[in-house]
Amino acid sequence: MDSGLVTARKSILMHLHHASVGTWIQRRRIPQLQPNFSIAAAMDMKKNSGEEEEEEEAAVAIPDGTARPGPPKQSGGGGDLLSDDDDDRISKLPDDILGTIISLLPTDDGARTQAVSRRWRPLWRSAPLNLDAYVVLSSVADKFNHLSIVSKIISDHRGPGRRFQFRGISLHETKEKFSEHAVAQVERWFRSPALANLQELDIGFQLSITNNDSERWFLLPLSVLRVAPTLLVARISLCRFPSDIALAPSLNFQRLKELSLYAVSISEQVLCAVLSACHVLETLFLQDICDAGRLHVSSLTLRIIAFSPTTSSSSSGKQELVIDDAPSLERLVFPRGLDGETITVNRAPKLQILGPLSPCIPKLEIADLVFQGMVPKGLNHHSVCKVNVLALKLSGPDLNAVIQVLRCFPCLEKLYIIWDKYLKTDVAFVRQYDPQDPITCLETRLQKLVFKIYTGDAPEVDFVKFFLSNAKVLKEIIFGVCWNVDLNWVANQHMQLEVKTRASPDAQLEFRSGSSHFGNNLKTYDSSVADPFHDSFVDGLNAITVKPHMDAGLMLMERLLLSSLDEVDD
Repeated sequence: MDSGLVTARKSILMHLHHASVGTWIQRRRIPQLQPNFSIAAAMDMKKNSGEEEEEEEAAVAIPDGTARPGPPKQSGGGGDLLSDDDDDRISKLPDDILGTIISLLPTDDGARTQAVSRRWRPLWRSAPLNLDAYVVLSSVADKFNHLSIVSKIISDHRGPGRRFQFRGISLHETKEKFSEHAVAQVERWFRSPALANLQELDIGFQLSITNNDSERWFLLPLSVLRVAPTLLVARISLCRFPSDIALAPSLNFQRLKELSLYAVSISEQVLCAVLSACHVLETLFLQDICDAGRLHVSSLTLRIIAFSPTTSSSSSGKQELVIDDAPSLERLVFPRGLDGETITVNRAPKLQILGPLSPCIPKLEIADLVFQGMVPKGLNHHSVCKVNVLALKLSGPDLNAVIQVLRCFPCLEKLYIIWDKYLKTDVAFVRQYDPQDPITCLETRLQKLVFKIYTGDAPEVDFVKFFLSNAKVLKEIIFGVCWNVDLNWVANQHMQLEVKTRASPDAQLEFRSGSSHFGNNLKTYDSSVADPFHDSFVDGLNAITVKPHMDAGLMLMERLLLSSLDEVDD
């Protein structure tokens, strides 16, 4: 089928699922899963239903003891699926479409559809498997039964696989030793037809408690590679990649778009081999990678790289990320920041989003541009012309350092700054801006400025005033304040910042209270999110906006008047 048709069909089915299936399930009063309900038990509901299905309508058992007629045993049919006149048009869809819809439902909801009617009972077990082990096992206290329950679901499933998620897989016979029987079960999972054509894989294991670091990690079974050719998304965590995986002929991720490696032990050579086997990879997330001091990345298709270095005490020295050749790379982000790691970008001509950078980075190279401690080196500063979104992390309002950075990014449109007092860097607040030597982005590009953990003290006010006075096309400044701010505080800030003298008459100020620390909501995966820093920096519960040409005194009087009128009404 044409890829455009596949995408359109999936979009329609997703809309159908979200718009109607949930409501439809509630209308039909399909019973909720009870705490002692297992998905494996649900599968036993219909073992003989497919062969002995009767012509008359099935009756659906309802928890209150009554019965409701099931849907007619039809397939196909036109009309409006969402029609209020007939709320069971969904049951008239062909089985393959119903199976796709079921595979898009959460695991427990998918299993519940067996209670609709006899016709629906075979669908879940033959539909593409969407197995979230957390949902299945959340009510099973005995962890020793977890593997056998998952094994039963996989072995009994007649259809192909779509998604398999199982984190925290426990394979221990003792605290120090993996069980050979448990390891064999995991091997059988990936050799099962139920996981054939798998599109999404998310697996992680529990570490063994031993003094021998090399024996702590569970060795990722080579049988996982059986699902590699069909995977679109893969997240692998807390395991060790075998060295011979690089030579495996089945190492071929020909459709993989997103790859996440979290807390894995992998050598530099194996990592290179895995990435070389990803032919259409767009998003790469590397966090807490052990046993690889230098991470080399080359990809013609990569658009997003998110790198969080390891914090493991067993790692020797600081890591180095080397992006050798990434002609499609658009964003390079560090969700947890960096602390002593070296970053080298040899070729990434389309890089647009970068950060957060901080003085804790001993060396950052982007083509001919070299930073040491966030200070550009050389008399003639080179520039990164494509970067238009930049995040910086500083110990305080170091204007001199920021000015030097801005000169290297002439196309910068959005600047995010977080002040972290725990950074061990010296602050040199020296205003060294010569209007006769203007900064390009301040003259023609910078439109948005966001401050995180803003306190409003004198050095920070002076820092902001520089941008208000020199950013000629600035449209908004957003201040994230940790505590709750009131109108009096905002009016005072308005006066201290001397907003009336701003270079851009259209700039408005927004103060957000209750702002949290950086990093919780950094959206690194979703390429549809144009700006991954926005949700992390622009948070808080309440916002007070000072619009252009708004006088602080009049604003305060207006709010006080409205407040007094509200009290009179009460």
